[in-house]
Amino acid sequence: MLKNLLSPDAKLKRENTELRAENARFLGAVSRRDRENKDLRDENRKLRLQVDALKRGRCRDAEGKYV
Repeated sequence: MLKNLLSPDAKLKRENTELRAENARFLGAVSRRDRENKDLRDENRKLRLQVDALKRGRCRDAEGKYV
């Protein structure tokens, strides 16, 4: 009888552990996508600056920046 009373706790603990693992995987995927999106935004910003500079006929200085 005592074993039957403890059984629901064991099931809940197992489910809780599984949900925590799933949550960790989800958060890992979200943070990876967030980092990738930030990197892509930075790259796009740099490319837009290059295109803008080329359209205006500007060239790069010694440091590689468009002037």
